[in-house]
Amino acid sequence: MVRDANKVKRVAFPKENITNNYYIDNIIFTDECSVQLHDNKIVIYRERDSVAPVLPKPKHPLKVHVWAGISRRGTTSFLVFENIMTSAFYIDSLLVSGLIPFINRVYPDTHRFQQDNDLKHTSNATKDFMKQHNINWWDNWPAVCPDFNPIEMVWSMMKSRLSKKSQGQKKI
Repeated sequence: MVRDANKVKRVAFPKENITNNYYIDNIIFTDECSVQLHDNKIVIYRERDSVAPVLPKPKHPLKVHVWAGISRRGTTSFLVFENIMTSAFYIDSLLVSGLIPFINRVYPDTHRFQQDNDLKHTSNATKDFMKQHNINWWDNWPAVCPDFNPIEMVWSMMKSRLSKKSQGQKKI
């Protein structure tokens, strides 16, 4: 649920950006998501009062995290990682390897970097790094606003396709 205070911010944010003439041409939308290849969701149909079969399930299913960015001018690198993300990892592995090369190659003149309000994204270390590297980011992105970020649709499509592939492999 979105709190009333955040609803007001969600309405004000796009209005403010239209007023300030921020255009989508120079925005880099980024996010990360997690993908687990075996979700342990199995549906079994059986006759009433029959014994439910014992089915094996992985003790530690494969889970990976991905990070990427999209913009009108192209995409960042698609980075896959298994680590738990910390602020240091976010800076060293994602911003240094994925974002900065993209900015230098595609947006040498001007850009606007979008990320959500995850604590790793808003830590003092991350903010200091972005200032030192002239990364122009939105520091007033409203809370609970995935619908403003088009990369959320990319993650949704990716998960849907992976789920279909995974289901196809179960039939073999």
